[in-house]
Amino acid sequence: MFMDKFGYLLSEIPTLIFIVWFAVRFFQFRRRQKNQPSYSETDKQLLFGTARQRPAKTTVYLRLALAVIAVTTIGVLEILVLAPLGAAIITTSLLLTSTVIVHHLL
Repeated sequence: MFMDKFGYLLSEIPTLIFIVWFAVRFFQFRRRQKNQPSYSETDKQLLFGTARQRPAKTTVYLRLALAVIAVTTIGVLEILVLAPLGAAIITTSLLLTSTVIVHHLL
């Protein structure tokens, strides 16, 4: 039982590392094509800056509930469709789609 799970991890970890490595390199490539630094002040403000204006609490809660429902629904569908491809593919897909959904709704 343990060896089966360990073997599964050994086959999935390199795939996940490759996907993360490819995403970082692709990001750097796109930035270099536009003659931009890999990490800029705009990125710092976007990631660690404060929000400009606070929306009403009811709006935030409604959008948050909609985001949770959307991410859960899409996540279940992705797991059903992508389960045969492995955990690394599912993880990457869930991360990307969840990020897009939350970005657009919140």
